[in-house]
Amino acid sequence: MKSIISKIFSPVMLLALLTGCSDFLDKEPLSQGTEAIFFTTPDHFKQAANGLYNLEGWKDYNDKPTYYKMDQNLDISGLGNNGGGSAVESNFQWDKPYSYIRNCNILLTKANEYAGNKSEISAAIGTAYFFRAWQHFYLLQKFGGIPVADHVMDVNDPVLYGARNSRYEVADFIISDLKSAIPLLPKEKDIAAADKGKVSNEAAKSFLARVLLYEATWEKYVTGIGYDLDGDGSSIGAGNARPASYPSIQQMLTEAKTLAGEVITEAETGTFELWNKCDSLSYYYLLNIDDKGGNMPNFKGAGKATNKEFIFSKKYDYDLLKGGINLSHTVFTWQAAGISAVFGESFLCRNGLPVRVSYTGNITDAQNNPQFLGFERFYDEFRNRDYRFIGSTFMPDRPYWSSRTEDGGALKEQGKPYPDPAYPEVPYNPNDPAFGNKHTIYVPTLRGNSTHNGYGSRKFAIEGANRATNTESADYPLIRLAEVHLIYAEAAVELGEGTISDNDLNFSINKNRARAGVAPLTNALIANVWDAGWWDHAQGKTVCKKMNMLDEIRRERACELYGEGFREDDLKRWGIAHINLKGQKLGRHVYGTEYMTAKANDAVYHGQPAYYPEEYPLAHGVYEGSGVNDPDYGRSIATLSGNLLYSQRDYLSPVPLNQMRLNPALKQNPGW
Repeated sequence: MKSIISKIFSPVMLLALLTGCSDFLDKEPLSQGTEAIFFTTPDHFKQAANGLYNLEGWKDYNDKPTYYKMDQNLDISGLGNNGGGSAVESNFQWDKPYSYIRNCNILLTKANEYAGNKSEISAAIGTAYFFRAWQHFYLLQKFGGIPVADHVMDVNDPVLYGARNSRYEVADFIISDLKSAIPLLPKEKDIAAADKGKVSNEAAKSFLARVLLYEATWEKYVTGIGYDLDGDGSSIGAGNARPASYPSIQQMLTEAKTLAGEVITEAETGTFELWNKCDSLSYYYLLNIDDKGGNMPNFKGAGKATNKEFIFSKKYDYDLLKGGINLSHTVFTWQAAGISAVFGESFLCRNGLPVRVSYTGNITDAQNNPQFLGFERFYDEFRNRDYRFIGSTFMPDRPYWSSRTEDGGALKEQGKPYPDPAYPEVPYNPNDPAFGNKHTIYVPTLRGNSTHNGYGSRKFAIEGANRATNTESADYPLIRLAEVHLIYAEAAVELGEGTISDNDLNFSINKNRARAGVAPLTNALIANVWDAGWWDHAQGKTVCKKMNMLDEIRRERACELYGEGFREDDLKRWGIAHINLKGQKLGRHVYGTEYMTAKANDAVYHGQPAYYPEEYPLAHGVYEGSGVNDPDYGRSIATLSGNLLYSQRDYLSPVPLNQMRLNPALKQNPGW
């Protein structure tokens, strides 16, 4: 903690990182001077509050690209290895939030001393409460219990040499701060155009709903993982002390549902809405709207001004604050978000049911969903599916626009969601101009020591022109209306102990499903239906599992929010991270597909088998299980179980060792 103070007990840089539209971004900074002269007018408080927008977006608090936060190396993106590490010497994820919290505390202290009309600075006060809660929650999710910083500290403050607060004390503090912030913050509809991007009343409600759902489900499920993550607080961990007024699981779920419901109700007045400007590709284009500077954001030309789905976001601007990372290259080379084979197969058909179903619960009589065309042909599995899948993955039967100059095709005209494809000549012509065309469609082949683990994902890709490396400037979503729908539905089904009404479903996640082209989820739809393509992570195989509402709402959460940094925290709070992130994983189907019969038609491998194990074996081979009747027969082996070491201790990160040396009262998290 001493090292934290050495960094933050210096002249305060209040406006290091601003957010909002251009007027907001252009506010004059108050980064020079001292605390004593900052806060003498309401405008000083307003500008100081602007300086609290320290948020991770395309870069993290360490000023590094946040590709790793796109749910990489998880069950939905495709596992390679995990776990087994040791406690680290230092960690910016501990240090940085405390420096930002200090600035919040300075503003709140000065507000208490302010002799003027408090109503003139109420929004600034609310903003400080919001961000103090935001940073504490960032720390809570990472480390569990941490020292609560509720005041401005100097180098002699007892907190710097004290023990960690328990996670329950930290959560109680976060909840209290957000309840203080909500009535002080303006409603979104009352925020002036020049100030759009600032935190609103609805953003604070949405965030509090997120916190309450997180803590309620953590307490409900993590107690059952057979591992004490709290410790006793004196020799290990942060302890389990609870404030006398700490809410019950039911109280937290009830309030989460209520708050989410209030935001949804406000959205229905027109304040917020799901972005649906690009037909079946709306979900895909929502996450890469990047206008200005000659860049066409999508084939409809719909720019940032049309986006009312982002309740709170990290704002970027091509002229004033670029993203600063090589986003397009990373996406188009499959290094950003991912869609693993197991996750890809979990996306529903448009009739709202899984790709494989059973009406008896017996996998031997399972059948394809009538809308699912199977895996046999290369393109069939993409037909009649959730638009979140088919719009965001790389389907092999079409080319894609790309802002990268080396891809030879940026989106420059409205009305064309995809470039015109080209096809190689038949019979083979070595001089075929298609071989030099960036938009040529080839027979898929398995080469390059592949694991055939996933589908890739183009989520976040920038398609338009005039976006050189590191200049992509789409806004980064922090709270979306779609997430609020999911919070409401999950809180409702948890309160109902696995049941939820059709009215609640229609009020919430069925709106997300409508944009995705998926039939509404109803109690009748899934009654007496088994998902015969359910991947059981505990057993490491496909099973036949009876459909239920809790599973379906969790499925919706994965499909809607993948790549946005929620997945690991969701798996942890559901108490299944150490199950889903362990064990052998299988990839996509090989046997019984065109890979076994098709011939390559590109210039390099022309005439060779699409799958040619004698020359290009899969990295881990093909799974054959119990034989041809095994539902997983003929799938690639994506990941070996020996490389996956994620365990219960990994639900919390280790306290940095340098902090423990500076303050011996800080005790390490269990298992580290």
